[in-house]
Amino acid sequence: MPEATVVAEPFHGWTDTHRIGNDGIEIRVVADVGPRIVECRRPGGANLFHLRASELGGRDEREFRFRGGWRLWTAPERRATTYALDNTRCAVARPDSLTLEVEGPPQPEAGVRKSLRVTVDPERPRVRIESHIRSVGERPVLLAPWTLAMLRPGGRAFLPQDVGPPEAFDDVRRLILWSYARIEDPRYHVGDRLLEIDSGAVVRNGARVWLAPQRSSDESKVGVDSCAGWAAYLLDGTLFLSRAAVDRGPRADAGATLEVYSCRDFIELEHLGVLQSLAAGASATLREDWWLFADVTLPPAVAGSDVVRDALRPYVDLVRAAPL
Repeated sequence: MPEATVVAEPFHGWTDTHRIGNDGIEIRVVADVGPRIVECRRPGGANLFHLRASELGGRDEREFRFRGGWRLWTAPERRATTYALDNTRCAVARPDSLTLEVEGPPQPEAGVRKSLRVTVDPERPRVRIESHIRSVGERPVLLAPWTLAMLRPGGRAFLPQDVGPPEAFDDVRRLILWSYARIEDPRYHVGDRLLEIDSGAVVRNGARVWLAPQRSSDESKVGVDSCAGWAAYLLDGTLFLSRAAVDRGPRADAGATLEVYSCRDFIELEHLGVLQSLAAGASATLREDWWLFADVTLPPAVAGSDVVRDALRPYVDLVRAAPL
């Protein structure tokens, strides 16, 4: 049985970070800022997350910093609320040997307070992430919890696409494109039940051209409204598979449950929760599991989406069999 560990240690200029994991998966949570998760890897392996070197170790900046790694945001995306500063010290608690809790300070601009609870599986290469957003203002806030894992580029991302009964009259499924996404973009391989995003195609497809002060030609974003809840990323033989609970209810972003943003520098797997109005003191929660699998090889996209999906199925079935 893998031994679960939690180790407090400095990391890239931050003095309060916590490495939690077992023999199959390790993540690192930063409490100097955030809450943020800045590492996800197999023990002794490379970090799957993309980090911005110039923003590591910093805190108390006057402007929002992406930094890299995993972050907890609120949707719909709005400058004043989504990008509220998260660059001051968080509170840390250890309720048991397998769990770490981190709570950030209130964000008055957004009217919320964010926290997360990380629990490592004592037997499998899995970590449970529970994200909580609590309303702390006097007025209700309309939001959806939104988690984003910023990963190193060069790999292949996968999103499921649901298929309903053929006899249905008005059942629809959504493939959602952001305004700056191009339908003919070579990074996308659209199958009936699987959407693949080839991050490497961004790097291979020419130089970056700035289209606006904060928008470049290599950026693209796509979403699906799948109820399956899982998203995957394969990089250098390691398969990162995240799965979030998909609850019924209204949603931002045209009904998306899963989203992928990609550019030359990184690719993001994003889970989106239900859009809800939170009265003062009320909370919204998004639960997700992360799994890592080593030595994974998948057929190329040219083999067909059904072939790739069949190769992914054993990993997805294992993940979906574990209750959230």
